[in-house]
Amino acid sequence: MKSILRILLALVLFLLPIAGRYLMYHDPRATYEPRVTPADFTRFTLPEPPTPSASLPAAFEPVHAGKVVLLDAAHGNQYAPNEIEPLITALSARGGRVEFHSSGQALGSQLKYASAYIVFSPSSDFSAEELLAIQQFVESGGRLLVFADPTRSLLSYDFFTGTVTALPDVNYVNPLLAPYGMSVVNDYLYNLQSNEGNFRNVKFNEFAEHPLTSGLKMVVFYGVHSIQAGNNTALIRSDKNTYSSLTDQGRAYTPLAVSANGQVLAAGDFSFLTPSFSQVADNAALVGTIADFALGSKRTPSLVNFPYLFFRPVSLVTLGTLTLDANLLQPVAALQNALSLVNVPLQVREKAAEGNDVILLGTFEDEDAIAAYIKPFGISIETDAETEESIVQIRGIGKVSGKESGLLLFSTNTKANTLVLLAPNAKMLPELVSLTAAGELSSCVVQGSIGICTLTPSEDENGSFYEDYQDPYGG
Repeated sequence: MKSILRILLALVLFLLPIAGRYLMYHDPRATYEPRVTPADFTRFTLPEPPTPSASLPAAFEPVHAGKVVLLDAAHGNQYAPNEIEPLITALSARGGRVEFHSSGQALGSQLKYASAYIVFSPSSDFSAEELLAIQQFVESGGRLLVFADPTRSLLSYDFFTGTVTALPDVNYVNPLLAPYGMSVVNDYLYNLQSNEGNFRNVKFNEFAEHPLTSGLKMVVFYGVHSIQAGNNTALIRSDKNTYSSLTDQGRAYTPLAVSANGQVLAAGDFSFLTPSFSQVADNAALVGTIADFALGSKRTPSLVNFPYLFFRPVSLVTLGTLTLDANLLQPVAALQNALSLVNVPLQVREKAAEGNDVILLGTFEDEDAIAAYIKPFGISIETDAETEESIVQIRGIGKVSGKESGLLLFSTNTKANTLVLLAPNAKMLPELVSLTAAGELSSCVVQGSIGICTLTPSEDENGSFYEDYQDPYGG
């Protein structure tokens, strides 16, 4: 009995402090009212992306049928073809055809016939030869589109030190843009006040008057570099609440710009043209105007673009006393094969056919026969009194020895495109024709519509310089 009483006493002593504390902090007569109002989840809605301000046309006319857009895939580009499907679809709907430039292919050869060259987020350098080919491409009317993206930086890992280094794509795109006074900044833009669900998803609604921004009310870029446009055209600007990660200062930044010559487009982002994101706000309309820009180039025929100089059948005509002997026939056949690859037929004629483009073959020795063709280029040929060698005087260039040099002269007008090939003599003309047929002008100085090529004189008494000639086109 005593043990039970002890247990009850211990229990009472244990519960007494608990009961006292409860009565101290809780009034049994009071009613409980929560200090925080519970959320009304029935009234909660998720924010939706901005919808397009205008509907797109149901279909596009293939007004650019046959034009080729070349996509870079040779410089560690950080994208997959399925990511840019909306742009490829827009190009195809307008009649364009997409090709990829892969490593191992000569960029200059593919640029000869392209309407535009598009580069997405590269991670390796362009060679000096490629940079020159791109500049010549733009000079001849081709269009260059360069897309960078702050989310596509390549990471380099040092296994010895454990150091991780970021290699941003701006390192590789800026050499492409530098000749045109533009550069991409190694930053990303953000806006804490007005964005599309995330501070890095920036809305833009200030647009310059330009075909690329026609009809746009708002676009959204999901991670974007800013662009230093200089004296070029800033197509889109941010509001003052947009900041750069590089400075954390708010001002108007440019995510999209076009060069002063209207041939080069620089974009700090390409997420806006990927699936899903391309359907937000007016992004789809912007993808469409970019496709129009890429296909809207007007290429000017240039010597460096042979055989893409001619758009009609070609008549090959010899000048003066020149004859098509055995040494010349094989290079002419190679020339014929080269043009056939681009669906341009070539026929040897006594005189050019009506409506045909023309290739003329001649020598410096026939001064009277070639005079009418070299005069428009500001070229005259004199004979040195002592050496009796030809001296070629070219306006704006100066004197060129006519002993081991050949000339390529190209002119274009509404009636015909004309290419004149002139060598010092008939023995050296086959080499000049074969260089042209192969499109190999690395031994030539090309300045505008004039090409000056180094030729090797024949040492064979019979003039058989091309005795061991191998036709590059299999002719």
